[in-house]
Amino acid sequence: MLIFIAAQICTAIGWGFLVFSYTREDIDDLLKAQIAVCVFDIVAYILLGADAGLLICFFELVKTILYYKTNKDKLIFWLSLIVYTVIAILTVREWFAILPILGSAIDSFGASRDSKTANICSIISNTLWAIYDVMILSYVGALGDSAVVLCNIGVLLFGHSRLMHISKLRVVKYSYLSSKTLNKIHDLDEKNFGADNSWDKEYQLKAYKKNDDSFFAIKYKHDLVGYINYFNLEPEEYEHLKRVRKMPERVNLDKVIEFKMRRKAYVFIESVNVRKEYEKEQTTELIRKKLASFVKAKWRQQVYIHGLLGYAMSDYEKELYQSIGFAKVKVFEDESALFELEESKIKRFLLK
Repeated sequence: MLIFIAAQICTAIGWGFLVFSYTREDIDDLLKAQIAVCVFDIVAYILLGADAGLLICFFELVKTILYYKTNKDKLIFWLSLIVYTVIAILTVREWFAILPILGSAIDSFGASRDSKTANICSIISNTLWAIYDVMILSYVGALGDSAVVLCNIGVLLFGHSRLMHISKLRVVKYSYLSSKTLNKIHDLDEKNFGADNSWDKEYQLKAYKKNDDSFFAIKYKHDLVGYINYFNLEPEEYEHLKRVRKMPERVNLDKVIEFKMRRKAYVFIESVNVRKEYEKEQTTELIRKKLASFVKAKWRQQVYIHGLLGYAMSDYEKELYQSIGFAKVKVFEDESALFELEESKIKRFLLK
């Protein structure tokens, strides 16, 4: 009886950490909270003698760390199928032991797809986990799983954007852009900026090949919902852009240079494009933090950013630059605008 009660308490503590993780904006804090969730779940399943749930939770712990520390989402998913197969061979002695394995696999599949698919997969996954938890007498776990199912049904019924949570949003560095990613970028550009203001895919690929240190992806869960596109320009080109009467349709790639140690850098942010439903204060704050960490990382590498120039075509971009502390340089005839964060303000706003 004491073991049963201890298992319920551990599960409740784990769910408490899960709820706590939803209040975390910092990715490292979020990761620590989710690791705590997995640890308490592992202890609970040990006490209940549920080896399938135990091994799945241990694997979820490893997988969570890999998801947040790498950009290999789909590779992790395909490799995880091998692990799920091994766990099934080792643990499935009763029919219900297959449920957490199927649930975790379905949830992993959803995480590698768009947000709506992820929500549907989460409903199926947590339903399977709830049945499993009832069968192994983890009643607190079953209640938690049921709550997640209801929340995800709410997301589908009432709209994803209204229930978006910052803990699922992250900005990650991409050094390689697949054709699928380029298609998503192009579609997002056409939707938010219009076809006339969108780069063609061939030029986009050429621009990113010129310097692979030029792109951040904005992701909700594992779905690309926006991006930050930037270039390190020659100082003369940086100053030239500040004087132009009309912004060029394309960046002069001959003026794009690599970041080098012990060299000044002048960064031009060509666009910050985010799906309309994600144009929120939380997203703005996350982007500000990413720009700050980007500048700090460059300075630690002895790459000294002396100027940040941002071009804004959308109202969201204009609000973003102004909220960070960029000064408006000029407004063009098409109402697009150029903003700059000078060296003194870079130190004040980004390096504090």
